[in-house]
Amino acid sequence: MATTYKTPGVYIEEIVKFPPSVAQVETAIPAFIGYTEKATKKVADDLLLKPTRITSLLEFETYFGFPLQEVNIEVDIYDALVNGDVERTITVDQNQVTADRQPYLMYYALQMYFANGGGPCYIVSVGNYSGGTVLFNDLNDGLDLLQKEDEPTLILFPDATAIADPNEFFALYNNALTQCNDLQDRFTIIDTYTYDDTSDDPVDALRSGVNLEKDYLKYGAAYYPYVETILDYSYDESNVSINHTSEEETPESVAAMDAAEQADTDIQGQLNTIPALVTALTDAEGLIDDGTNGEANTNRVTVTDTIQPIIDSLNAIVAAGSAAVVAGNAAGDAGVTAASGNLNTAVTGGANIPTMITALEGHIAAIIAAPNTAGGGGTVKTESAAAAAAVTNVEADVQAILALVNPALIAAITAAQDADSTITGALDGQNLAALENVDSSTYNRIKVELGILPLELPPSSAMAGVYARVDSDRGVWKAPANVGVNYVIKPTIKITNEQQDRLNVDTIAGKSVNAIRNFTGKGTLVWGARTLAGNDKEWRYVPVRRFFNMAEESIKKATEQFVFEPNDANTWVRVKAMINNFLTLQWRAGALAGPTPDKAFYVNVGLGETMTANDILDGNMIIEIGMAVVRPAEFIILKFSHKMQEA
Repeated sequence: MATTYKTPGVYIEEIVKFPPSVAQVETAIPAFIGYTEKATKKVADDLLLKPTRITSLLEFETYFGFPLQEVNIEVDIYDALVNGDVERTITVDQNQVTADRQPYLMYYALQMYFANGGGPCYIVSVGNYSGGTVLFNDLNDGLDLLQKEDEPTLILFPDATAIADPNEFFALYNNALTQCNDLQDRFTIIDTYTYDDTSDDPVDALRSGVNLEKDYLKYGAAYYPYVETILDYSYDESNVSINHTSEEETPESVAAMDAAEQADTDIQGQLNTIPALVTALTDAEGLIDDGTNGEANTNRVTVTDTIQPIIDSLNAIVAAGSAAVVAGNAAGDAGVTAASGNLNTAVTGGANIPTMITALEGHIAAIIAAPNTAGGGGTVKTESAAAAAAVTNVEADVQAILALVNPALIAAITAAQDADSTITGALDGQNLAALENVDSSTYNRIKVELGILPLELPPSSAMAGVYARVDSDRGVWKAPANVGVNYVIKPTIKITNEQQDRLNVDTIAGKSVNAIRNFTGKGTLVWGARTLAGNDKEWRYVPVRRFFNMAEESIKKATEQFVFEPNDANTWVRVKAMINNFLTLQWRAGALAGPTPDKAFYVNVGLGETMTANDILDGNMIIEIGMAVVRPAEFIILKFSHKMQEA
């Protein structure tokens, strides 16, 4: 009603010419429901079971803490001897770490979310880590609390895969889809209960477990399989145990090998000189034999002087071999003992060397003792010839002993070292924390090995970040598919085209599951954009459902200002203009398909158009809005054919 002026003067009236506008609501505000280390802003647990908006990982750490540290990590250290040098190998069993992993994944989920482009989000802490388990009732209570919050548009349960009962896992997601259908302003990102394709098929289990109707399924999308990430496990260094085994040479085996190698060198050296010594003896014996007995008496020293070096050489061979035998026996291994026994037999009696030494010494003594007479000259000739004959096969005898040392004895000692060298290492039984000041090099290498362990996570949190990134870069109408996933090494299971056929199109129940795949030269990509209502032509695609969520919520909030306004043509025009303007902007941005706005959407309101007189009497203002939302080109088909030559 116009103001009635009573006092003379000048008055100003501002006339509204423009219709009100629709402000687009946020489209990617996920709510993470799960367990946290703490839930404290000012006093202890003041954020417990209270949906809290955060904008960064730092803010999460401030209010909700860090992940629960792993406590059952074992590190194996093995020291191998390679050419006398120690080569250390450090390994961590990935399967064991994954199997014993802590059940709480909220912190890691937030890391993946922010790494993939996530922004503001809500945290619903349903408890701390003291219980050690994930319970359906806790997560369901958090879901109920979320119903009172208006801003969240995505629902996630990072810890749900640790629920012991798969039926409760699927019941939780059924409840989330029900909430989405009730409120019509949010969407659920769903994980499979497991990801191991060697167990019961996780996709079939999901399709059987999520058993709601189409009107509920359109508010959710499932992704498969899990992903290996570059995130680091959080662990307590004092609970990282070390198993250390080492190949070490015992003092006996080292001495045996040194003695054997020295014997090999010494005997080989003597063997190299013996031919010349034998030749000298043979030449001296020839001179004696060709001369008279008198000349033999006169030149007898030429023979003894050539025999003695041979005796000295043979004694050196015996000494070297005996040292190897003693060291080999000291090593104590059966193989070494057998080989050294063979050598001992060869040196002390089994071969001709000891006998040869004795014989040569006898020949020298006889030659020296022979009288300086004609008969003595004959003795010199006889003994000289016998000495020359005794050394006829000396090279072969020495070569036989050499063969017993190398390779026989050396190979036996090596085998003994291999058999007996694996011992408990000095670091065995220690923990990583204690190792830092003891062996910093090994400590750092273990840290590196733990750092490269791939942390396997359900994909929902990364997908929430992808949704946020695509919404920001392109718009909510762009399918969050054919885009990379950051911090991901690869999917845990490699999916082929044939396998995705069954994931993408479910001919039985129509529940599509979106694949995460690895492509050569492209990396890991999201390769699907369907809701669980995969056979529904209206709500088949994630961007269509989410755009409608955004448009419905935005227009709803903007239209609230007209509640209790006169239900007449003036109001209808303003409402229609407001919605038209909003949808025109969406059309210009590329969200709606059509060459002109009137082909892309329509807004109808008015008596005789969307309402009857009775509707107006009942207080109803009915506005009909139709939108041709763009849909993704899921299948691009190139058709080729021959063309006849025309010129």
